[in-house]
Amino acid sequence: MPTRVALIAQKPHTFLEHGPIFLNPGTGERWTGDQQIRDAWVRILKAAGVRYRWPYQTRHTYASMMLSAGEHPMWVAKQMGHRDWTMIAKIYGKWMPSADEQAGKKAEAVFGLGDPAKAENSPSCDFCREPVRKLS
Repeated sequence: MPTRVALIAQKPHTFLEHGPIFLNPGTGERWTGDQQIRDAWVRILKAAGVRYRWPYQTRHTYASMMLSAGEHPMWVAKQMGHRDWTMIAKIYGKWMPSADEQAGKKAEAVFGLGDPAKAENSPSCDFCREPVRKLS
């Protein structure tokens, strides 16, 4: 939501101007390079009491925070510009299991997993010798 708020606040300044969206607030002109932004980044981190990190690291922070908050991995992947969520699962998978306390509960409810009473009278699978669960 903070990104949306920032873009809405920016809209009156640059919407339909057919030019750069983000201007240097000190000069009102287009940024002349990335060094000005990097200098501001360093000042902001120091003022916030945060140790230096590359701006790109905010991407990883965002992804891990969204997954830890329980957002769907495919949604996070789309937010980050990925076509599918393979990279999200590979890089950020460790944040996904704890994101949803109810993970796996739907399968347990449907298949009766973890309930010995439901497994007692079920036929066994010839391949794995595990009880076969009937769907209701």
